[in-house]
Amino acid sequence: MAKNFKLVIITMEKTVYDSEVTYIIAPGDIGYLGVLADHAPLITSLRTGNLDITDQNGAKSRMIINGGFMEVLNNTVTILADSIL
Repeated sequence: MAKNFKLVIITMEKTVYDSEVTYIIAPGDIGYLGVLADHAPLITSLRTGNLDITDQNGAKSRMIINGGFMEVLNNTVTILADSIL
């Protein structure tokens, strides 16, 4: 069974997402990044692209993110998005 971690997605206007997930794929500047629980600490910029999310129940969803930054630290991923398209 996959271990969960917290995902928080914030834009200038509001918190778009705040929940437990098992996996995400984010559009990093040099390519897509996969994140699972217990990922090494990381800070990276993001480019425009698909943000794929698998929640704790296995449901998949997709958002289109328009740039920003992502921090991975202590089983929490925080994405500060320029905007969500």
